[in-house]
Amino acid sequence: MTDPIVIDGRDAAGRFSRVGQCVPVTDPTLIANGSDAADGGSAVSVCGCGGVSASGAVADPAGWLSAVLDVLREGLGSLGADRLDERLGLVGRVESAAAALRCETVAAIAGRRGEAEAAVVVRDRLRESRAKAKRDVLLAGRLEWLPDTAEALAAGAITARQAQMIAEAAEETPIDEKTLLAAAADEPADRFGRTVRDHVNERTAGEGLEERRRRQRERREFSIRQQSDGMYRLSGWLDPLAGARVQTALGAEYRRLLKAENPKNRSTTPQLYADALESLATRGGGGKGKALRTSLVVVADYDFVANQLANPRLYDGTPLAADEFVRLALEADILPALFDTDGQPLWLGRAVRDATDAQRIALAVRDKGCVGCGAPNSYCEPHHICNWKDGGPTDLDNLCLLCGHCHHKEIHSKRGAEITRGPRGELTMQYPDRKPQHIPLRC
Repeated sequence: MTDPIVIDGRDAAGRFSRVGQCVPVTDPTLIANGSDAADGGSAVSVCGCGGVSASGAVADPAGWLSAVLDVLREGLGSLGADRLDERLGLVGRVESAAAALRCETVAAIAGRRGEAEAAVVVRDRLRESRAKAKRDVLLAGRLEWLPDTAEALAAGAITARQAQMIAEAAEETPIDEKTLLAAAADEPADRFGRTVRDHVNERTAGEGLEERRRRQRERREFSIRQQSDGMYRLSGWLDPLAGARVQTALGAEYRRLLKAENPKNRSTTPQLYADALESLATRGGGGKGKALRTSLVVVADYDFVANQLANPRLYDGTPLAADEFVRLALEADILPALFDTDGQPLWLGRAVRDATDAQRIALAVRDKGCVGCGAPNSYCEPHHICNWKDGGPTDLDNLCLLCGHCHHKEIHSKRGAEITRGPRGELTMQYPDRKPQHIPLRC
């Protein structure tokens, strides 16, 4: 059998060519019925994009498309064990292209028959849930107004999840689409999520937060559904302030449960968060009937000229409306933290090993979560960049936030990831075999 031939039909700009640019390929798996090729194979006309000749699409479109998929699947499969990474990258491009075509098709159906009917078609044809079908229709409509994002998705330059995040951001405020697309090309979805949030916060600075929060509150929803195996699946949406409250409470209960765990038989982080949710919902958290106390980090600048607080925001940069800030101040225990003062020392040297509460607050504001993967602050613990055992001090500039996975599976493991500081002081996690031009931190 002749080995399958993979044809890369990209043009000089890196785009895949259109159907119709054909070259002969001998592949016995594509023999048409009635073929009498002497060698047991047949010359099949295959286009530069990996499909068969478009001439067969007129007579039998379903069969032609099936042949296209066969060629694509076999072409990708021909990349052997020494090229698995390359194969996976190409599979990702195919998934993105398919997602773009899906959105384009759903949008076309919605344009002809309405969004409600389009959701019904998605549910029936693709066997999606009612909620997922509605989200598909919504995303398809959004991408119609974001041509650059739709084009990047079709070209495989971004993922479907990244396209969805860009589309959701565009619902909140006019975005710089090209800036976000440039970031999406280099960042995984979790890090890109933080980039999008920061972008939205910057673009909405000074705008009517009350109206924005009202819109977000209208979108809140929650559902809990039993699955076919008896397990329950939870999903929902919360506005930024409500979400921060819930996340903070879950993080506090998670840490309480973690301390009570048997070190020899620890649960995973997701398992403990499930336990924390059940504990808060059914017993109020805190253990033994005690109410759990949590601290929500809110940051504000002090305007010395006006003699008042300004620019209130959550630790991750999410701006707060004036009434939200006042309500939090009335409900909360106010713990002022004036950083870099004698009252709240942030540089403790070798005097203590564990970070203080003041340092934890400062790290939450500075790092905004795990510097490795972007996990929320509530998932994280302070980490000594220069290890304590190697003489590293408990100083703010030698500490960063890391989630449990990045700490144990990426830093203290054979992967040997390192924390590096960028030219603007930003902290990132990099690996020895693919370091950017960042300046390593020193002890």
